[in-house]
Amino acid sequence: MVAKITLFSDPQLLPNANVIWHQEAPVAADFDDFYGSTDDAIGEKTHVFLQPNKLPERMAAMAPGEHLSVLELGFGGGLNFLLSWQLWRRQRARTKQPARLIYTSIEAFPMTLEDLQRWQQQWPELAELAAQLQVQYPLPIKGFHQLQFADVVLNLVFGPVTEALQQVQGRVDAVYLDGFNPAKNQAMWGLDVMQHIARLSHAQTTIATYSAARLVKDNLTQAGFAVATASGYGLKRNQLSGHFCPAKAVADNKQAYQVPWLRPLQPLPKGARIAVVGAGISGCSTALALQQRGYQVQLIEQAQQVAQGASGNQQGMLYAKLPDSVTIAGQLHQQGLQHSMRCLANSLEPAHWQASGLIQVAQSEAELAQMQRVSARQFPAQWLTFVGSEQASQQAEQRLAQAGLLFSQAGWASPPRWCEALADQLQLAPWFNTCLTRLARVDNHWHLHLQGEQAGVKAFDGVVLCSAHEAKRWLPDLALPLKSIRGQVTYVDGQGAPAKVVCGDGYVTPAKDGSMAVGASYNLASSDPEMTAEDHLANLQRLQKLLPENRLTTQHIRGGRVGFRATTPDYLPMVGQLADADTMLVDFAHLRKDKNYRFANSMPWLPGLYINAGHGSKGLISAPLAAELVAAQISGEPLPVSQHVAAALEPNRFFLRDMMRRKR
Repeated sequence: MVAKITLFSDPQLLPNANVIWHQEAPVAADFDDFYGSTDDAIGEKTHVFLQPNKLPERMAAMAPGEHLSVLELGFGGGLNFLLSWQLWRRQRARTKQPARLIYTSIEAFPMTLEDLQRWQQQWPELAELAAQLQVQYPLPIKGFHQLQFADVVLNLVFGPVTEALQQVQGRVDAVYLDGFNPAKNQAMWGLDVMQHIARLSHAQTTIATYSAARLVKDNLTQAGFAVATASGYGLKRNQLSGHFCPAKAVADNKQAYQVPWLRPLQPLPKGARIAVVGAGISGCSTALALQQRGYQVQLIEQAQQVAQGASGNQQGMLYAKLPDSVTIAGQLHQQGLQHSMRCLANSLEPAHWQASGLIQVAQSEAELAQMQRVSARQFPAQWLTFVGSEQASQQAEQRLAQAGLLFSQAGWASPPRWCEALADQLQLAPWFNTCLTRLARVDNHWHLHLQGEQAGVKAFDGVVLCSAHEAKRWLPDLALPLKSIRGQVTYVDGQGAPAKVVCGDGYVTPAKDGSMAVGASYNLASSDPEMTAEDHLANLQRLQKLLPENRLTTQHIRGGRVGFRATTPDYLPMVGQLADADTMLVDFAHLRKDKNYRFANSMPWLPGLYINAGHGSKGLISAPLAAELVAAQISGEPLPVSQHVAAALEPNRFFLRDMMRRKR
């Protein structure tokens, strides 16, 4: 079901580019090559990449709701991206129609932020855009990083080119090949690289590069591209440009067999009406992500306002418990934490979120050893470090009895305020006090039977279920294994609150509005929505263990809250399109005999029906990224996560596993 290999093995820390400066022009010392022209880098990049790909004309001609997808090999100092962004703004300002630029760039040796800033300051005409990029520029951690700039999205993939390209999913419309000199960097120009690019291409995909080397031309031609030599820029005599010809592509051109449930989805038409059920962090994030892609989105919530379920706590920690080896969950949480922190900086006032840092303290010798193994995986020190008990105490400004891991760029947020900030951006007012009672497919639409303020039968082109464990009610045949877990948080007097979030067996947050949050209970057996004194006492015991010098008692309790998280058997969320259970039983019956059988059948998708649920206690770091994933699937954009992560979240996986295990 899930790929056996994992993406981007350790160490997680990538080596930065070894840059030396030659009269304010950056040179990659390891490849003995300039990053761009020493005389006119902007003119060179425009001539070599933007013009041959016909980007001015293509950007101007886009219809409302469309997206243009650019793939770049070699991000370097970001000049190609900034020029493409600048051109996009100019061309789209003339049409005044909504569209999106999705720019995916791969870089094995990212520049340091300081080198990036030094080079970009030489282009004053790009200063405004460069400043926005620099604010979000990620640390050199292997993997996918999504940076959002309104209608422009940068999917920056840090890692070796072939390894990274294998994990990119989605059609690309234009390709920039901007690696260093092929004679000095052959890995960037090999046939396998060109074949992976061909896998992502279609009949209208164009390609351009400054290199006219025979190796490059031959490999592009063999991969299925028709290329021609044109005049180069400045002292460069020639360059190559061309387009993809599917008929010329070699039959086995990286088109490896894919199981039906991992094949690309058919996107919904732009402007389609989509209902998003559930107004927690998952639903609000999904609704806004879909609206940004040109859909008419109606958020539906049975409560009277947003964040009345598991997203209703006044403070939530942004926390990734990383494994001591490379796993899918670790990659999801690592990327999700970085993504959520960027989203919070763009959408919420600082009073309601703080990148205060987070300390995960060891609760036993075994856990201490595990944390040391996590640290040995080598992350950037600005993001994750191992700290002894004395240093941890200094960071928390409270005595901590244990050593642990310090996430310097993590922190806490107010989930209700975050949901409100997202919902406030929706064009259609949410339907509150409106309960879904039945879901039916009728005449190519989904009919939602509703009770409450918006009672009646409403028709939509698509539906995304973001209603936690309740999502399984509407598809009993699929038997979605979403479990409800009761959790109670306790709010206590904020005196002596730590300066950073401290977590271990439970958590405690810095003070907000005079109190701090302590939690949380974890109860699979109870469905009681009322707070209990027993759980409050258990939370105070957690507080005592985390902050051994605190003297708070039940007299200092200021309140609390009960919420119900939804989780899955493998503790990964369900994200993507749902399928018809009865048809899967027939079409994939051979799974009971051979789980590796190659099916010609397509997946029996339920047209327009999707889910984003099962985030458990990690919803603040997984749900917003999952919203971008499901919205990209619905719209046909390149995915913001690796192929392995997307495959692991496929929502029909439990049904198919049951078939493989002969339980169905």
